[in-house]
Amino acid sequence: MSGFAGIVSLDGASADAHLLERMTERLAFRGPDGTNITTKPGAGFCFTFLRTGPAPQCPSQPCSLDGRVWLLGDVRLDGRNDLRRKLEQHGDEFDGDVTDEELVLRTWRRWGEEGLPVLIGDYAFALWNAEARKLWCARDLMGARPFFYAQAGNHLYFSNTLDAIRCAPDISTALDAHFIGDFLLQGWCSYPERTAFRDIRRLPAGHMLRWSHGGLDVRKYTLLAIDAPLLLKREEEYVERFRELLETAVRERLPSGRVAILMSGGLDSTSVAAVVVRSARKAGLPLDLRAFTVDYRPLFDDQEGLLASLAAQHIGISIEIASGASYFPYAGWDAAPPPLPEPVHEPFQSLYVKQYERVAQHARVALNGYGGDGALTGQAWPYLIDLTRKLQFGKIGSTFGGYILKHRRIPPLRADFRARIRRLVKPSDPMATYPRWLAPDFENTLRLRERWRELLQPPESVHPWHTKAYATLSSPYWPIVLENDDAARIGAPVESRAPLLDLRVQRFLLQVPPVPLCINKELVRRMASGLLPERIRLRPKTPFEGDQVALQTSTYGWSPMPLPEPPKRWRQFVNWEGLAGTLQRQAICFPWPNLRPISLLYWIRGIENDRYSE
Repeated sequence: MSGFAGIVSLDGASADAHLLERMTERLAFRGPDGTNITTKPGAGFCFTFLRTGPAPQCPSQPCSLDGRVWLLGDVRLDGRNDLRRKLEQHGDEFDGDVTDEELVLRTWRRWGEEGLPVLIGDYAFALWNAEARKLWCARDLMGARPFFYAQAGNHLYFSNTLDAIRCAPDISTALDAHFIGDFLLQGWCSYPERTAFRDIRRLPAGHMLRWSHGGLDVRKYTLLAIDAPLLLKREEEYVERFRELLETAVRERLPSGRVAILMSGGLDSTSVAAVVVRSARKAGLPLDLRAFTVDYRPLFDDQEGLLASLAAQHIGISIEIASGASYFPYAGWDAAPPPLPEPVHEPFQSLYVKQYERVAQHARVALNGYGGDGALTGQAWPYLIDLTRKLQFGKIGSTFGGYILKHRRIPPLRADFRARIRRLVKPSDPMATYPRWLAPDFENTLRLRERWRELLQPPESVHPWHTKAYATLSSPYWPIVLENDDAARIGAPVESRAPLLDLRVQRFLLQVPPVPLCINKELVRRMASGLLPERIRLRPKTPFEGDQVALQTSTYGWSPMPLPEPPKRWRQFVNWEGLAGTLQRQAICFPWPNLRPISLLYWIRGIENDRYSE
């Protein structure tokens, strides 16, 4: 995705030209197709351009309609034609094709802040009104594009690249203890607004920032809607509607020519690949789609490479399979650590970086199968409760009875009954898995034991049918996942796109009755009929079978011991002796909680070495 960064000043001071150059250097990896450094009264902007498509893009930013309000950002809109028609109905006139950036500016000119919920797609952008000395920033609802900002006096710095903001000399390098605490407890930070640095903030997904002489204000501008249930006469109508929406989502993300897809042997990514090929054929678009897969044989009997190859052959696309068996945890991180603007608990991050380097040699857009779980895994219990409350006993009999007759079993309720019974019969200690290697002062100051109990609480949901799916979509989960595929963490100019996370697709799925079409992805299986080999189309949901760290330990004798010498800053968070003792006593099993301090150690080393300094 294209890179952008800006400095705005409320007192009209000129932006530091040297600082803008340094910030631009930090953005260079994002945009090989053009670089702009621009100064305006009280502001300075830098932009590096990555040409992707399919919609026209503005290759030079900031851009403006009237020379008054300027846009700087990374924008890819969905539903462009619908938005254009809506603007035309309100008096806008268009001459030929239009960029996504122009559509945002026209929407802003027409409706201002009230127009932000109209925009759907993947975006993070800023709008600067130099005359009024006002700045507005916005990030899309799914959090597909990152946005960071920091305030220092009368200056506000912003960017989609955290390291660009770290260039500012008046921004502290102090770490955010709450972020680090969450990271050590669970491997990521659940505070959507925090970054690893105390003075730098993350704009949460679906939020806008407003900054002026009146101060700085951040608020949520849109929510994931809870629409009325969609009640169609025939099940095939749901299948056809889902097919149409997914094809639209794919088509609007599909550039002409070379495209990559990160494809396993599962149902979601292979279905996306099949729809890509079909959509391109329908539209008569040139397509060079290549799948990229990681296979862990002979470390264990990994079927993903075999099944992905079977799917690729059936669909008619090429595939590259990388071997992950020879990658040890943190291998090579001492000499050449992977790009980590924030700590990431992924001991095999170098493997994923290598995979994206291969992807970048083929394409600038990489599709994936994210979003196929959620509503499509199906929860029958909330649906049953809702029908009971409405006294729709005939519907219960026909729907649940029909499922039982067809499948010879009741639909999975997923109400956590077994876990509840276990807790009643044999209550478990929530502190049993609490990490014992936290530094005492750090632990007590942040009250991490209380935070641990808080993180164990299930998220609340207000959706009547798809409670877990809606809660996940409304949480920081997907922004965290999508940022892990951001160019700043993969080190390659590749834009990741998730058709199944299209807002229109997800809103539709939340309207579909869970039984029978959202049980075990029945909706996708029917949609993929004829598009995929039956072995894959009918394959049950299969969790990843191999624990790479445990297998590397038992097969090849890998060990995290002896621990690398830690930086001084690391010791304020982790008790060195306590961690060493834990690693010697306990087996390391997924999700490798006792390796989180090591992931943090390497990250702190990285931010202290020369590649992050002046």
